[in-house]
This record gives sequence, structure tokens and C-alpha cells, in this order.
Amino acid sequence: MKKALSITALFLFALAMQAQTANEKFVKAMEKALSGIDTLKTAEQWLAASNNFERIAQKETKEWLPPYYVAFCQTMAFNMSKDKEMYELFAKRADDFIAKADALNPDNSEIYVLKSMISGLYIRINPMVNGQKYGPVAGLQLEKSKMLDPENPRAYMQQGATLLFTPPQWGGDKVKAKATLEIAAAKYETFKPASSIHPNWGKKTNEMFLEMANK
Repeated sequence: MKKALSITALFLFALAMQAQTANEKFVKAMEKALSGIDTLKTAEQWLAASNNFERIAQKETKEWLPPYYVAFCQTMAFNMSKDKEMYELFAKRADDFIAKADALNPDNSEIYVLKSMISGLYIRINPMVNGQKYGPVAGLQLEKSKMLDPENPRAYMQQGATLLFTPPQWGGDKVKAKATLEIAAAKYETFKPASSIHPNWGKKTNEMFLEMANK
């Protein structure tokens, strides 16, 4: 009986060590992919980063962070690109990958921030056609993000950016934008990501938006 228990214990220990090693490899791969991501300035650079995360996503099919970052990179490629013919492709790929992240980790505040950003991409593709459809959706996604995690600074940054860049006749408000971005700034000061590979972006962008709102 003791021998059987010992074999079982050794087997469970081996499995635990194997899982730990696999997790360490995943974290290292993600850290490498994330290295320097806050310095990317062109659509091509963001697409290269997207490819790195997609390769990880293909191997780590149960992890939500790789598809999340693919969606993030596609969103940033949209923002940096001057080729309007590519906008719909960027938005669609971002949408597809954030759906994968959401399926793996439902009711996640970070995912809902990115969902709202992607809804904003569709509005920018065709404001007159898509604004009425995606505008309310983007707002509800941000509200859900704040409900899921009231301390998530990115939810407030995105809300402030929306108020800042939306024309007044469509609900934009520079004064409200400034107040919301100030809330985001305060939350960035106390925010701590869950790990080295969890979302921790946006602080410098929020500072830039706040500077614009102050002019």
C-alpha cells in the first residue's frame, strides 16, 4: 500500500514539475514578445509583434493573453496605418482574436476595454454607417469593463479618449474628457498588473491625451 502511495505521489510530483516548466516557458516567451512593445511606432512593427503573439497562441491554446495581445497589436496597427484599405482587415482580425480571448477568460475587464476599442475602429471605418450601431456598444463595453474592475485605468483612459476625439454633436465633451483622463491618471499611479505578462499599457498615452485635453 505504501509503495503504491509513493508511486502515486511521485507521479503527481512529476506532473506538477512538468506543468511548472511549461508555464515558465510560456511566461518567458510572452515576456520576450512583450519586450519593447511600448516603443513600437509603425503599423509594420505592430504587425510583426502581432505575428509573435499569434505563434504563441497557436501553441498555448488554453491561454487568453496571447490572443488578447494579437487583438491589441492589430488595433494599434490600425491606429498607425495610413492605408485605409487595410482598416477593415485590421479591425476584423482584432475582433476575431478578442473573441478567442473572451471565450477563454469571460468577464475580464481588460478584454472589455479592447472590445470597446475595436468597436471604435469600426466607427472610424465608416462613421455615418457604423456610428449608430457601434457607438452605444462601445459605451456599454466600457461600462462593463469598469464594473468588472473599477480600478482598471485603461477603461477610464479609453472613455476619456472617446470623449476627447468624438465631435461635440455626437456626444464628445472636452471638459468631461479631461476629468475622466485625470481619473485614469490617478488609477495608473496605483495599478499593479497581475504578472509580468498581464496588460500594463497606456500610462504614457493617457498623459498625452490629458495634455491635449488641457489645451
